[in-house]
Amino acid sequence: MAASLLAGCATGPTQYQARTLSAGQQDLVADKPAELQPLYRELFQEGRRNEVLNLMEIGAAAWRTGHYDLARAALDEAILNIESVYADNDAARRARSLWYEEGEKDFKGEPYERAMVFYYRGLLFLRDGDYGNARASFLSGLLQDAFAEEEQHTTDFASLIFLAGWAARLDGNPALAEQHFQEYRLFRPDGPIPEAGDNLLVVAETGSAPRKLADGVGHYQLVYRRGKNIRAHGARLAAPAPRDLFPAEDVFFQASTRGGRTVDRIIEGQVRFKKNTQATGDVLTAASQNSAVAGLSAAAGGAVAAGFHTITAIGVAAEGLSARSRTRADTRYWHRLPDGLHLATLRHAPDGGPLHVRFLDEHGQPLAGADVDAAVHFDDRGNGLAFASHRPAQHRSLKEGTAP
Repeated sequence: MAASLLAGCATGPTQYQARTLSAGQQDLVADKPAELQPLYRELFQEGRRNEVLNLMEIGAAAWRTGHYDLARAALDEAILNIESVYADNDAARRARSLWYEEGEKDFKGEPYERAMVFYYRGLLFLRDGDYGNARASFLSGLLQDAFAEEEQHTTDFASLIFLAGWAARLDGNPALAEQHFQEYRLFRPDGPIPEAGDNLLVVAETGSAPRKLADGVGHYQLVYRRGKNIRAHGARLAAPAPRDLFPAEDVFFQASTRGGRTVDRIIEGQVRFKKNTQATGDVLTAASQNSAVAGLSAAAGGAVAAGFHTITAIGVAAEGLSARSRTRADTRYWHRLPDGLHLATLRHAPDGGPLHVRFLDEHGQPLAGADVDAAVHFDDRGNGLAFASHRPAQHRSLKEGTAP
């Protein structure tokens, strides 16, 4: 029995080898823009296990580099994967119960990461002038924010609420827009809402993604830390008219909380399993070493003695089961997310040219050399979107060996 228990658990960290690309996959990668080719190569090399993560990375990178068709395709594929598990229906709930049991190694993202997929997809819908789908996408992001394992928490992703209101307003539904903006004000009482003549949404991103780290004995706890090397903490329009963009979202706060409550650790089910088996091992081993039991065992002869040797073996096996359980936290995360989202709406003529965006340090002072000109895109209905980003240089971390 002891041998079988240990044989079933005596496995070290699983090694994941990069796959060799087929000729067709190599041609597909070569057909992509040079700056995106490494991401597509990783998509094929790492397979299903990191598929959603790599699609997230491609979607964000393609959005920022202006490859909007590729961004749409990558984000849509990521959404198909996410919704197969995290839709709000019975079939998805059944899938979640199976997925947590059998498929935890396939990356699906934490609630804030899944919400941000819908954030970027909603911005793309806005850019295309598809306001109904934009609003639906932002609301889907709010739903993902509410999902946490099999529990649901009150969503507090204020920027998505604001963007849903903006999309409703552009879609000619002022009453629905006002409902969203009133809800937004519950979370951001001092946050400005669009004025009657505003036709341009300005979005600026600052900082680097929240980090997931393994902590605790055995590295089984997943903890969050703010991104590194963050210099920009705010954004300001310098032209055509000076005004600050409102800091609508702290992405790190979204990562490290559930409905406003601070996250202590993730993968709680596996942790309980480790504690239970460790407790069993301690009790059984202690029993076999108790002097009274040992004396009874010796006096009663070989049969009882053999029985207590078996108890000792089971105790050691249970301890081995606990020690060898692969409860390491999954520290894979979406590296291209920002730390903060800053929003503003204003009136801007379609031929008014780009916006000059100035990024600010933690004291609200302009960062040297950090100004950018944000291109303004107007759709066929006369409404515009401008986007600017200030993020540290991209660092790629190893993904392999970090799954639970």
